[in-house]
Amino acid sequence: MEALVTSFILIFTSEMGDKSQFMSMAFATLFKVRTVLTSIFIAALINNGIAVIFGSYITEYIPIFYIKFLAALLFLFFGITTLLEKETKQEKIKNSKYGPVATIISTYVLSEFGDKTQLAAIALTVSYNSPFYILIGTTLGIFLADVLGIIVGIYFNKRIPSKYLKYLSSFIFIAFGLSTLYKLFS
Repeated sequence: MEALVTSFILIFTSEMGDKSQFMSMAFATLFKVRTVLTSIFIAALINNGIAVIFGSYITEYIPIFYIKFLAALLFLFFGITTLLEKETKQEKIKNSKYGPVATIISTYVLSEFGDKTQLAAIALTVSYNSPFYILIGTTLGIFLADVLGIIVGIYFNKRIPSKYLKYLSSFIFIAFGLSTLYKLFS
């Protein structure tokens, strides 16, 4: 039970202001809230399931340093590409031919792969050796943080121009990338 509570608290608090919250906010402005919530829950379950499996087995073969290094590079890549995009991600997502559920799940899973919370879920799995409780705690932590993000997003979407959200999103990606690199090499 300690693994569940610890993983929930750690992930919930670390998701506050994370890119997944901003993504959830953006999705909520494009699609029905119920669709977004269902899709994000499934995506969080997939991401955390991968992390738990990864934490249970793969860290025996690949040092966590390399996983974090790859995650930092992905953060920087996402930040720079978001900043340079002419068409916003929101427009691409809304016009996707795969429908809202598949679009949200795939976008969420790919963008969160290697994220700090996924890395934290791996570390928690290694530390506690309770994969089931870590999966439940991390998934609920992410989901509830994103629910708060959706509520805030709906409120602020009417008040903040999308170009500022794009700059903010880019800054956050780049900041996470640089912060991860700093922690790795300091």
